[in-house]
Amino acid sequence: MKVTLNYGEGTVDLQIPEKNLAGTVAPKKARTAENSLEELNRVLANPYGPALTDIVKGRSVCVLVEDHTRDEPHWALLSSVAPKLKYAHRIQYIVTTGSHEVEHPGNLEIVDMIKRASADAGLENYKVKIHDCQEPDMADLGKTSRGTPVIVNAAAVGHNVYVPLADMKAHYFSGYSNALKDFLPGVCGFASIEANHSMALDPKSTFGTHPYHPDPARRTNPLADDMREAAEMITKGATIFTLSTVSNGDKVVWAGAGRMEPVISDGIKVLDETASFTVTARPRIVVSPGGYPQDKSLYHAQRALELTKNAVSEGGEILFLAECRDGVAPESAMENFYNKLTAPLDTVIESISGKYHLYEHKAYKFAELLKNLSSIQMFTELDRETVESAHLDKTENPQAVVDEWISNDPDVKILVLDKGNKLAIYST
Repeated sequence: MKVTLNYGEGTVDLQIPEKNLAGTVAPKKARTAENSLEELNRVLANPYGPALTDIVKGRSVCVLVEDHTRDEPHWALLSSVAPKLKYAHRIQYIVTTGSHEVEHPGNLEIVDMIKRASADAGLENYKVKIHDCQEPDMADLGKTSRGTPVIVNAAAVGHNVYVPLADMKAHYFSGYSNALKDFLPGVCGFASIEANHSMALDPKSTFGTHPYHPDPARRTNPLADDMREAAEMITKGATIFTLSTVSNGDKVVWAGAGRMEPVISDGIKVLDETASFTVTARPRIVVSPGGYPQDKSLYHAQRALELTKNAVSEGGEILFLAECRDGVAPESAMENFYNKLTAPLDTVIESISGKYHLYEHKAYKFAELLKNLSSIQMFTELDRETVESAHLDKTENPQAVVDEWISNDPDVKILVLDKGNKLAIYST
């Protein structure tokens, strides 16, 4: 039977006999709102706490807008919020890149959206900034209880109201992507991000856990809790009003507005219902991050492997479909992610036992996964030398990989996982 997976801006079809198909896993096909803008306006009219229009009157407002790497309804989010800011004293929009690329065409497109939405709403007293974690104009707000320096873009400091626009999904070390990430790493300096992300090496920093999780037994995540504390330091008692979504591309599956903790908690419930799956681990699995921008680079596509790795049994094989049109990684991540990963796997793991450097957690986790498998066969636009230097095997024909698996073991069961960057896979 035919199985279709996302790849870049297209798809890849695989033929897998029904007897060999252990199942297909993707986020559940939840109903999406017929009109995303109408749905966002509906939840804005029914928030946790006071209405946004009342909160912003005569006050300084900072709107945090997620960057181009987030597959979310940017235009609907901006268009719904901008009219509510009409009576603000001043408005600062910041594209929350964290340590991601700054002058990316996708970010420039988001800036254009901000300007168009603001013009449509009749806003005049606003500024737009793309965050750069290396820029010199930063404010030092001290340290969290875990020792993370809270060094923040100066444009993000001193506002009365913060409005993080956030799309939610499972995240392999912060538990869930959510509005807290718009603060740290979103508008923080490199040193802050590096210190926080060093906690990704802690086994307790993993998907399915978060300090705002509705289940008290699942609230232990040191890295996410550090983000929570940093956000409180950045906002310094100001009002935080989030508009958050769970989306399918530019379509809204769920939305919530108002105070951050209950909104995030509600979003986590939705994600646990729609994107969390418990499976029987199989010796052969096929994984797609979900197409562009989820597979824009190896750096971004790796998330899918971390979020689905429980689906493959020890010593198994993965067929990984990731286009990587933007290459291996952002330039800033090449040294500590990709270049480090090209060393022998034992060396990679042992080398990250001293001082942590940003992005090393990705090399460490990749090396750990590779040591537990016999191979990862990768279908990609990356060249063979680049792929194989990172201990992966490049294939030009994903169907041939599946056919070989079945030829070697006619009874093999193959599990297929699509949109892996938005899944959370647990095994029995």
